[in-house]
Order: sequence, then C-alpha cells, then structure tokens
Amino acid sequence: MEVRTAVIIGFAVVPVVCVLLETLWPSIPRRTLVRHAMVTDAVWYVVQSWVARSVAPWGVYAALVPLMAVLGMSAPDFFRGYGPAARIPFWWQVPIVLVLADLLSYWQHRLFHTRALWRVHAVHHSSRELDWLSSGRFHPLNEIGVQLVNVVPVLACGFHSATFLVLAPFTTWFVVFLHANLDWSFGPLRSVVASPALHRWHHTSADEGRDKNFGGVFAVWDVLFGTFYLPAGRAARVFGTDDPVPEGFVGQLVYPLLPVRWRGALAGRAHGAA
Repeated sequence: MEVRTAVIIGFAVVPVVCVLLETLWPSIPRRTLVRHAMVTDAVWYVVQSWVARSVAPWGVYAALVPLMAVLGMSAPDFFRGYGPAARIPFWWQVPIVLVLADLLSYWQHRLFHTRALWRVHAVHHSSRELDWLSSGRFHPLNEIGVQLVNVVPVLACGFHSATFLVLAPFTTWFVVFLHANLDWSFGPLRSVVASPALHRWHHTSADEGRDKNFGGVFAVWDVLFGTFYLPAGRAARVFGTDDPVPEGFVGQLVYPLLPVRWRGALAGRAHGAA
C-alpha cells in the first residue's frame, strides 16, 4: 500500500467514519467530542502509525534473516514466498493469512497479559475514556512484539509478504473500530466476529473482563479457548487499569522501562493526587 494511501486511510477516512459512528450511535453519550487525554492519544496515534510502518518491520526482518540464510534465499525472493504456501494462488493466500495471523494475534495478546509483559501492555489499558482514538495508545515495544508473533511465523511458512499489505487497510480500520464508543455486538455473529461491545469489556477491570476477549478480528478464538465474555443486557462503562501508568505521552513511553521501585513511587504520587 502506498504511503499516501495509508495516510489518507489512517488519518482521514478512519477518523471521520469513527467519529460519525460514535456521534450517531454512542455507547456512552457525550456532550462534546473533546475528552480528557485526547491530546496524549492523538500523539500516540501518530507515533503508533509510524512505529507499525517504519520500525517494527525491521524487527520482523531481523528475526527472519537466519531463516533466509538457512534457505540460501535473498530477501526479495524470500518475501515473495516459497514452498507449498507460495504455490497457493495469491488471492487464496490472503484469507488464509488473515485467519492464521489472527489466531497468532489471539495468543500474542494473551502473552501480553502475563505478568512478565503486562507493564508494556498496561499503557494501552490505561485509557479511562475509551473510543476510537484510544486504539493508538500502544507502546512501541508492544507493537514490535505484535509483529514478531503475528507476522514472522506466517512469513516463515512461505506466504507472500504482500498478503499483509493487502490486508493492512482492513486490519488498520478494524483495530480502531473495535475501540470505538459503540455498543455494537453484531447480533448472531457476536461469537464469530469481534465487535466494539465485546472488546470494550476487555478494557474493564481485572475483576470484570480484562482477561477476556483477546480476539482481534475473530471472536471465535475466545469461544474455543474459553475467554469469551459478553454479558447479555449490559454494556461496559468503566475502563482503565489500577497500574500506576502516568498521564502524558512521555511518561507512558518510559513507564514500562522504569524499575519496580520507581513505578511504586509513581503509584504513591497518583494516590496522593487523588
């Protein structure tokens, strides 16, 4: 996908569509479009887009270099695909890659909810007013981990790297849409396709639904692996985490890198301010 097309989709089409949907069918009605931490999330939205396109792919490349060496393939040849997967017609590879990458995404997401990696992912969960712009509050280390787990195994199987480029406009929009201030569950497809209503429960407290609903595109993984949570007749209303994630872009950027004792000090200041 050309850079111009990506910019138009990510910074014009997606925001306009999401704001329109949230205005017409809000899960939590608002009197104004402006909200607390909007500037912070806007900065994250730009930074996250840059990291996803310009930084994380180098991690993918570095992880695949040893395999290229073993196969004796140059990078251009490798990324065009090889083996049985490459012999599948390209337009059949695209849906196969979507399903495989989303299954890997499910387990990657669960991995970031473990104690070892949670402090990185906690930045994403620190939004207390969840809407489409909250999707960009995503630490660079989190994005690099996502691509290492979701993309590297698929390309290692021999699928053409262009499948991810074809899917990028859809996956970019869908991730943002999942965080939108909408109470849509997709009715009879609620247990097959992930929805804003489903994902918003994922951003609630640990005692509610935080460790549920890990699916990125398909909710069926949550059904299969016992993490599906969509209570009837209720909608998620309270979001965020008790972790001492600071407010502001710079604080959130350095937070996962801080020693535990410093994070404890942040927690003390946060309680004191409260």
